[in-house]
Amino acid sequence: MNIYTDLIKNKQYSQPIQSELLKHSQEYRVLATLRYLFPEKYNKMTCGESPDLQDSEKGIGIEVTVAAREDDMKATSDFSKLHQMSSNRDIEKYKSKIESSGHTLIPICGKKFAMCATGTSHGEKHFFQNSIRKKKTKLQRYRNNFGLLGLAIVLPEIPTSEAESCFVDWICEVFQEDDILFDFVYVLSHRFCIFYDLQANRSSKWTFSSEENRLLCAIARMTAEGELSLEDQEWQ
Repeated sequence: MNIYTDLIKNKQYSQPIQSELLKHSQEYRVLATLRYLFPEKYNKMTCGESPDLQDSEKGIGIEVTVAAREDDMKATSDFSKLHQMSSNRDIEKYKSKIESSGHTLIPICGKKFAMCATGTSHGEKHFFQNSIRKKKTKLQRYRNNFGLLGLAIVLPEIPTSEAESCFVDWICEVFQEDDILFDFVYVLSHRFCIFYDLQANRSSKWTFSSEENRLLCAIARMTAEGELSLEDQEWQ
């Protein structure tokens, strides 16, 4: 991944992404992050259908899911709009809407913010584990075509430190419910990526900066909107 091109570094948006492209943008975000962190392993992986990410040559498939409540979608939309506002009045308007929906805004640089949900780690656990359960139902249909099947869980908000330390345990709890298992799981936040290998019972964690995350998200959105393709230098 070549994320530091002038095209990406200078990319600015005046509107949130269209709702019908959001799912594709999230899938490309996962793909961009995996290619960036593990270029040798995922350089041939592309977005597809059933599962969401595929490398037929290596026999690897990855399903993508988002650990979010349905009623968080409005807050996510307002959060996207917040970063397009220039006047202090509009900024305060969207900050108020977001915070009134049960979310906290954390300043990260200048007028940029990160969003996290208020509440307990129990609530985070509920939505995190449900995001896994709804993808487990699709697992068996992919087994004939892919030797290794993984799950990537995107966290749209900053997790609490307690939740961050519990993700692997929460994953294990879900897979102890029955015999339907992914081979591996990725958990992606704006500042880290956790990998858990179910077969080896081993986990690893990588961190990246807010700027790296911003550039990866820009590449993902630009690709979902057709401004970039996987053949462009940013993806190489």
